Amino acid sequence: MQQLLDKLTDLTALQGDENTIKQALGQLAGEAGFGGYAYLFIQPGQILAVSNYHPEWRSIYFKRKFATLDPVIKRAKTLKHAFAWSNEHNSYRLSKAEQSFYAHAADFGIRSGITIPVKAANGSISMFTLASEKTSLDLDRDIDCIAAAAAVGQLHARMSLLPLTPSIQHPAWLDAKEAAYLKWIAVGKTMEEAAELEGVKYNSVKSKLYETKKRLDIHTMSHLVALAIRAKLI
Repeated sequence: MQQLLDKLTDLTALQGDENTIKQALGQLAGEAGFGGYAYLFIQPGQILAVSNYHPEWRSIYFKRKFATLDPVIKRAKTLKHAFAWSNEHNSYRLSKAEQSFYAHAADFGIRSGITIPVKAANGSISMFTLASEKTSLDLDRDIDCIAAAAAVGQLHARMSLLPLTPSIQHPAWLDAKEAAYLKWIAVGKTMEEAAELEGVKYNSVKSKLYETKKRLDIHTMSHLVALAIRAKLI
């Protein structure tokens, strides 16, 4: 396990673009006997994922909002340190929805793994997972939580500095009206001004953006605009 963490630390120093890092992470996962990897950066209202999991699983995961159900994410947020997991571990404690989630993940060869979460700025969390098709992992020793956090902390720093193209992100889209209204607000216009510029009534803009905040589980307009800009949706 320590050798794997050392290699993870080393690859964060590689020269090159995002493809270099993604290829190195995939190679690291394969050489360590895992089927795939996933890097998640979870911010309030936004999730960015870089992963070589099956594309269909990545799409299903975000379309069905599995991030709010995923027992691994819940555990990572609670423990806040590295841990091994399995879809069979304490399965009797899982809800039917969680058991269904694990069963669906298993269809794509995700049955166990190691997850390393680290705290990031402004209430966000970053985590790196190596997943296996095995029903459980047989680690030669316990995970060194400090070394694991240090390695993933460096990975997070490297990812943050890249002009990163995520494998998938949430939110992934705004409709035409949402984007148009938010573009005006992002450049300092009020909702009243945005309505006039778009040739619609003020209540149309107000109700539309209210529904947008509700859909994305966001409570303030400033957060909605910031999120849209960060996700490059406007």
